[in-house]
Amino acid sequence: MNYDTDHEEEIEYSEEEEETPEEEESALIGLCTDINEESMKEIALGLLTLNGGKVLPTSGAAEEPRPIDVEFFISSNGGSVNDMFVLYDLMELVKVSRDIATFGYGRVASAAVPLLAFGTPGKRHVSKNARIMIHHCSSEVGGSHATIRTNFSELKKVEAMMVQALADNSNLSVGDYYEIFSKNTDQYFSAQEALEMGLVDKII
Repeated sequence: MNYDTDHEEEIEYSEEEEETPEEEESALIGLCTDINEESMKEIALGLLTLNGGKVLPTSGAAEEPRPIDVEFFISSNGGSVNDMFVLYDLMELVKVSRDIATFGYGRVASAAVPLLAFGTPGKRHVSKNARIMIHHCSSEVGGSHATIRTNFSELKKVEAMMVQALADNSNLSVGDYYEIFSKNTDQYFSAQEALEMGLVDKII
């Protein structure tokens, strides 16, 4: 009799349904202003949240499906390249476990362009009326000759990093981008030209 009772309890326990986590409904982040410390913090926290709240790569078992795509809306005049690289590196972190689809609308300029181009290949979009602008990095640093020389040297290094990021995520080479920069003025490209340059994959 005791055996039967224990057996029944075991059956009842085994039939309990396990709770399944609710499916994520949205994974949207947006850059609709200049890239600066304030906007960087907001988007960075969003990316870290979408990475499970971790500052290290996360990945599930190989047989598990990847989570829904992060959709990154971008319409920005650009801004701080250093703040841009915070977001760029966090995008790389998130892309270990899930795809990031980028969407460029309106004007996508300067430091915002590498973020658009760094979406997951095949999932980088631009609207048909968008304009893409690329130009030299600039600095407003003043001070002594020594300070200016130091900051000029740092600016060249940061610009080289930006050029490499553009080249890594498009069909153009580092030399091609330096040729664009050599115009010494803002260079605008249409959605079709951005597609041909390999900065995006689809016009929407």
